[in-house]
Amino acid sequence: MDHQWETFQAWVAHFDILGFKSMIEHEDQSLALKILKSKLDEVIVKLKSEIESKDECVDFQFYADTFIFYSKSEKINDYPLLVRACKNFINECIYRRLPVRGAISYGELIFGHNRKIIIGSAFLESYVYGEDQNWIGLILTPSASSQLIDHNLLPIRHGFINRDIPMRKFSIFEDKIYAYRFINGSTNYKCPLLPYLNEMLQQASQREKVKFINTIKFIEKHYTVHSS
Repeated sequence: MDHQWETFQAWVAHFDILGFKSMIEHEDQSLALKILKSKLDEVIVKLKSEIESKDECVDFQFYADTFIFYSKSEKINDYPLLVRACKNFINECIYRRLPVRGAISYGELIFGHNRKIIIGSAFLESYVYGEDQNWIGLILTPSASSQLIDHNLLPIRHGFINRDIPMRKFSIFEDKIYAYRFINGSTNYKCPLLPYLNEMLQQASQREKVKFINTIKFIEKHYTVHSS
């Protein structure tokens, strides 16, 4: 029986929503779900518009609290399209007060049963490294950064840095993990995401507050602002 298994090399990003369970278990569940659905609707509309403008080189799937982005080929030219979509996605989520964390990897991606099953080394690595983050952020995993460096594309030249990354299991000194600085160059203004992160920090449970604190500290340190 042919279940149309597809195997190919690709750029893959895995995102999950932090605190998803507590959102849907809120004491006023109907209101909480209404707000959550509204936020997701807004993010997905924006995401579809973003993806559809990428010449069909990038696609995505989502279920429950998980969003998966992937390139349709292994071409290095697909990376800028995917990473731009990922950066815009996490920014948009923060503006909508929807905390997410994501990780981009490179390698084997396998789809089966009409794309209802996703497996492969790239998907697994993006999931494992994504889940290990202790903040609201976006990282490049070792497979992604190694692939970029092999093509003389240094992550530090397009908005990433490989230090002070809030990880748990994996070492924060791992030189093959890079984190998005929430800016691609420098600016005369403070990061516009900070007010939204501070608002979410105030509303977060005691257990989750550390993730927002880590994010705010990282941005304050690495979001480059020109001195006046």
